[in-house]
Amino acid sequence: MGQCSSVPLRRKPPPPPPSSVLPSPPQLLASIAVSGEDHTDGLPEELLAAVFGLLGSGDRKRCSLVCRRWLAAEAASRLRLALDARAPLLDSGALPQLLDRFPAVSKLALKCDRRAESVGDPALALVADRLGPGLRRLKLRALRAVTDDGVAALAAAAVNLRKLSVGSCSFGAKGIEAVFRSCAQLEEISVKRLRGLAGSEPIALSGHRLQSLSLKELYNGQCFSCLITQSPNLKTLKIIRCSGDWDPVLQAVPREALLAELHLEKLQVSDRGVSALHGLEVLYLAKVPEVTDVGLAALAAKSARLRKLHVDGWKANRIGDHGLAAVARKCASLQELVLIGVNLTSASLKLIAANCPTLERLALCGSDTFGDAEMSCVAAKCAALRKLCIKACPVSDTGIDKLAQGCPRLVKVKVKKCRGVTSECAERLRVSRNGALAVNFDMPGGAGELQDARSVDESGVLDNAGSDVPPEDLDDRIGATDISSGSSGRPSRWKARMGSLMPRSLSVSMFRRRTIGTC
Repeated sequence: MGQCSSVPLRRKPPPPPPSSVLPSPPQLLASIAVSGEDHTDGLPEELLAAVFGLLGSGDRKRCSLVCRRWLAAEAASRLRLALDARAPLLDSGALPQLLDRFPAVSKLALKCDRRAESVGDPALALVADRLGPGLRRLKLRALRAVTDDGVAALAAAAVNLRKLSVGSCSFGAKGIEAVFRSCAQLEEISVKRLRGLAGSEPIALSGHRLQSLSLKELYNGQCFSCLITQSPNLKTLKIIRCSGDWDPVLQAVPREALLAELHLEKLQVSDRGVSALHGLEVLYLAKVPEVTDVGLAALAAKSARLRKLHVDGWKANRIGDHGLAAVARKCASLQELVLIGVNLTSASLKLIAANCPTLERLALCGSDTFGDAEMSCVAAKCAALRKLCIKACPVSDTGIDKLAQGCPRLVKVKVKKCRGVTSECAERLRVSRNGALAVNFDMPGGAGELQDARSVDESGVLDNAGSDVPPEDLDDRIGATDISSGSSGRPSRWKARMGSLMPRSLSVSMFRRRTIGTC
């Protein structure tokens, strides 16, 4: 009455929901280029360079071909550069052009094939002239034509250098000493197979800001002893496969040193050197048969903050329950324990489980005494354990089944080359945790894997166990020939050709990359 009939309101259709998938920077730049109008014309150069900074190496190269402005923006924003440093790089005149094109590079890698002739001191002089003050990281690989004078000239210009990596070069200790004289900001140095060290005098300098020193496969590596003992901020020391007696060097490390991480591998070092150290947090002992339970116990008594311990006993039976029991009593902060070729029993495992409540990662490889009783001890006592690796140990289904009720925080289990463990046991273990536990199982005669997609990745039970800081590769290779090589240095095309000429089993056994003594 007196009211008009109700008419349904015509509402505008709701706008379509915004796409949850945003275009990636390469797609965005490609759409701008295809439209015919440069919408980036009004963008400041700094903002355009920031966009290029979000791209990968391949996308950067493709986008740099769109127009001259993008080419200049890509060149001005590139910070990493890796060059194939064979002799033609300088003879052809390509090196000056590349260095002029990328003036903002702060991380440079010069790598040469070991069988080819490398660039020499003139190339380093060009680098010093074009990039010197801006260089922060430098990597030199197989530059056999470079001398101490060339390295000294480059170091004099690269006064802000913070990281240096040298491998398979021919200069000697004088070049390294020149680097420390000129580069006061140097924090990390890695030296591998430096051929000019034979007969060199010791480096009589200390690195005031040096924090990490890595020495690998050196003859007369003791010439770095002054850097080890007198660098006040040195925290990480790696000595791997270096000849000579290293006990005097380790004994000379002062008590007040900040050294927290130590890697010793295939080295002539004994209990005298190891027991002289204090305050370690990370310790790697690999194939050092002269280090025994006595040295490990003495070190543990002086390193209460030890949180990572890796021991490769090399089946020498020099480290066992006695040394591990001392670690359990003195190092309550232990978080990661990796034992390879070490024969331990439930006696030390019980102490480790009782005194190290934060133990999260445990790996046992090639232990002849780790059986079902020891596995039961781990399952019952290690409540904080998250990752477990068992390899080539005499355990059976009985021991693995104990994990179904124990270790409530366990997220990944890896069982490899254990003949007493069956695939049915691995399946039962996975099902017992409702798929939340990743079980990586490898039979001695084959390979099998039972793993949930929600679990951690497949890279291993102890991911990045070798170092706390992942290394950064300089992968933006420019000026390199199309030769992809493996670890042996032989081109992949050669491997493919040889693989086609021989039986499959033989070719696989020849070219398979085997990891021995790791989990």
